[in-house]
Amino acid sequence: MKNLTLSAVLIAASVFSTFNNVTAQKGLQLGFELNPQLSYLYNQNDVESDLWERKSAFNGHFGFSGQYGITENIGVGLNILYSIQGDKYDWKGTERLKSVQYFKIPVLFTLNLPFSDNMSFIGKVGPQLSILTDARLYDADRKIIKTNYTAAFASYDFGGMVSAGIGAKLTDQVTLDGSIRFDTGLTNAESEDFKQNIHNPYDFVTPSPASSPRGNTYNMTIGLNVGLRYTFL
Repeated sequence: MKNLTLSAVLIAASVFSTFNNVTAQKGLQLGFELNPQLSYLYNQNDVESDLWERKSAFNGHFGFSGQYGITENIGVGLNILYSIQGDKYDWKGTERLKSVQYFKIPVLFTLNLPFSDNMSFIGKVGPQLSILTDARLYDADRKIIKTNYTAAFASYDFGGMVSAGIGAKLTDQVTLDGSIRFDTGLTNAESEDFKQNIHNPYDFVTPSPASSPRGNTYNMTIGLNVGLRYTFL
């Protein structure tokens, strides 16, 4: 029993020492991030259709990050990101790519848990607003099928994001972050006023699971987020 108590005390002391050896993350932090990602436009009608087959769409986002450490371990943040995303698929055996571009503004709750002198677990979660800036439909050779494609999508998308990873301190003020990031829309990404076949506006065969009315479509991305933060001590 004494050995168990002594071990518990030593472990607690070690954890306490680790937290106190790391430079505090309090204060204003500004940075830049880059996120190679896979993206999807998930629609249950498509999944259940024999005419549609998903492929992987590889793209990414980049932008500025800002956060404020309320304490050494918790804080709040606001990012401004430009994201190129969408969906790649086969429609009736022909490859298509929907490219949708957004300004993304996530509002974040941040968690910083040090586990060594220079390394910390970094977690982020919060709501996200996405503002549509452009949408295009491409064929397999990346030739544009339809340029004025924004009418097929909603102007705004409300959703949320979560990420988890590691922060490595390069200096007392500069931190390199690496994390897995996932976000999803919670509102319909498609415009309910768009009555054409959204997978191929020149396909007039009806009824079709690609034509309105159809179920909601949700934006989803998952990727590797890399960023640099500068802490104003």
